[in-house]
Formats: sequence, structure tokens, C-alpha cells
Amino acid sequence: MTDTIVEVSDEQILRALLAEDDVSNRAVAQQLGVSERRVYGVRTWVGLPPYQRGRRPAYGSWEEAFAEQSEPVEGGHRRWTGTREKNGTPVVRHRKSIQTAARVAFRLHHGREPEGNVTRSCLIPGCVAGEHQEDRVLREARKAGAA
Repeated sequence: MTDTIVEVSDEQILRALLAEDDVSNRAVAQQLGVSERRVYGVRTWVGLPPYQRGRRPAYGSWEEAFAEQSEPVEGGHRRWTGTREKNGTPVVRHRKSIQTAARVAFRLHHGREPEGNVTRSCLIPGCVAGEHQEDRVLREARKAGAA
């Protein structure tokens, strides 16, 4: 009995890479019986983005990441639809950084970094609208104005 060697073309590898939305080099290599290195070479040669384990979307900016993971609701509030920490805190991931959605919302709305803790000024649980987030400076100003 002799083994038959089947030559796999770069075009076949490319078709396998494009057959699914996001397929790993390893999966294509196993399917076609070629090395992962060869699949990586074809992926790079045609300019396909690298496979991302867990299919995390890559956002171009903090604004885009925040907007894609939240939605406006009645009354000017904003509901978080994105990732949460184990304790339930909404978080935004951008590149290799992670911040709470409240801090990102505050910075995007007020145009500056918050000082101290960021708290919600409205009564809607979980609201992440930027105008409904307060830092220490805004809380102290509100208290001084109320006195």
C-alpha cells in the first residue's frame, strides 16, 4: 500500500479561510492536511486579519466601543448591552485596555478624565449616559449649589 500525496494549492487554502466568518489557521490546516505555518502565510499574503480567539470585535476608538455596546433608551438614558465584570459592572475594552463604562461615558461627554469615583446622577439603574455620570468635582459643585 502506498500513500498518495495530495498537493494543496494556496487557492484551496484561501477558499477554506473564506468559507466561514472567522476560522482559525489550525482548523484550516487540519481540514486540508497542511501546516498552520502555511495557512498563516496565505492569510498574511492576501491581507486577511488574524484569527481572534473568542471573536472579540476590534474597535477603532473608545467612542466606537462604547456606542457599539450600549443603546439609547427613553428619557435620554443609555442601557449597557456589552461586556460586564463578574460583579456586574459594565466594562469597555479597547485594544489592551479596560475601563468601566461609566468612566468612559463621563470622559466622552465631559471631555476630561473624571476625578474620583464616577456615580450615576439619575434614578435609572444601570444607566450609562454620559450626562448622567458625575465625578467628585461635579458632586461637590452640585452640593455647594444646593446649600
